[in-house]
Amino acid sequence: MEIQLTKNKTINIGFPRGGRKPGGKSVDIVGVELFSGNARGCPAVRLRRRKGMWRLAAAAMVPPPNGTLPEQWDDVTHQPRWSLPHAFQTSGAAIAVNSSAASFSQATPEAIVHEMMYGVGSAPGGAAAPGPKRLGVQRRSAPTVPAVQEKPGGGRQPAFPKNGVPVSENGRRFTVKPFADDGFCLAASMPEFQALWLSRLLPEGRRPTAVSIQLAEAALMASVLVQPEYIERNGSVLAVFVRDEAVWFGGYKNGMPVLWRKCPGARGYRAMVDAVKKTLGIGDDLVAPALEESLVDPRPALEPFLHPVMEQLELARAYLSGKHGVSADRVLLSGLPFGAAHWRRLAEETLHIQMAPVEPFGGITLDKGVKVDSPADYLVALGAALAAAEATI
Repeated sequence: MEIQLTKNKTINIGFPRGGRKPGGKSVDIVGVELFSGNARGCPAVRLRRRKGMWRLAAAAMVPPPNGTLPEQWDDVTHQPRWSLPHAFQTSGAAIAVNSSAASFSQATPEAIVHEMMYGVGSAPGGAAAPGPKRLGVQRRSAPTVPAVQEKPGGGRQPAFPKNGVPVSENGRRFTVKPFADDGFCLAASMPEFQALWLSRLLPEGRRPTAVSIQLAEAALMASVLVQPEYIERNGSVLAVFVRDEAVWFGGYKNGMPVLWRKCPGARGYRAMVDAVKKTLGIGDDLVAPALEESLVDPRPALEPFLHPVMEQLELARAYLSGKHGVSADRVLLSGLPFGAAHWRRLAEETLHIQMAPVEPFGGITLDKGVKVDSPADYLVALGAALAAAEATI
């Protein structure tokens, strides 16, 4: 996604490539996750790469910007200016945002063009005159298109974007990345007014400036890029990402994504915590000990939650093996703050595979004095920094 900051400067979103050993030029970059819902603030990390080695220079929850992500054009005028703490004032920052109005998914070219025609949450309608300019951006109404059930014939049909070329349709920014495997595309889109708001959040002329805007799901996909096992397997793995409200499957072949989907029927580890509390009749303070120290048997609470995940995991493995020739007999498990041993045991019992829990900062050396509480909270911020760094390699 390319956004014009000034006459001579743009920022870009990059899709994860990976699958290579660290090397090349030095990197110093910050990754920040916005609007994650974390009560402690915005997860932020600062990564440095020197002589082929990744180091974590800083990690903290930073105060959020004084404002919320706009939901309509009129809210863009309330533009905050956001400054990061001194430890994160390197030259560039990658911003990963959680937005219910944005979209990041695996899709076919036909589905992407359909979304470009009709928009997300916008109904087809008649032509209208361009709206007034606001903050230097021309607002335009949706293009003239027929009703969804009719065969497209009237109006202009958008052309499928070329590799990585951003386009604007229906008041939304789109960027599409077709990969080598037939029919596999990753598509990201978000409203124009949100892209504009984010691009101006960090002021020009002060460190850091925004060098990349990403969606949280895209950054999550990139968070695995420096995991030792990912590199050892030349980027051919299946990974399970556990977040607060959802579980995601990411498949990679030779360092390129070939699968990205949200697990249906699974609502993330918050739902897992609620199931344990309800079934075992315990409070918040006892959930982690119950799962980590085996004070009681948590399987009656966990198995109804985990069985749908295991069923979908088996389908993902079959897809990777049959379609792409990737044998996923060992699956990476990332983002789970506690209880990973029970996931691993159930995977062995039901699927006869190994599930390997990985630390979010696996493959990264922590600088002296850097301590990270709740590493799983930084997964998206880490992925944002890695994806932006990949674009510079």
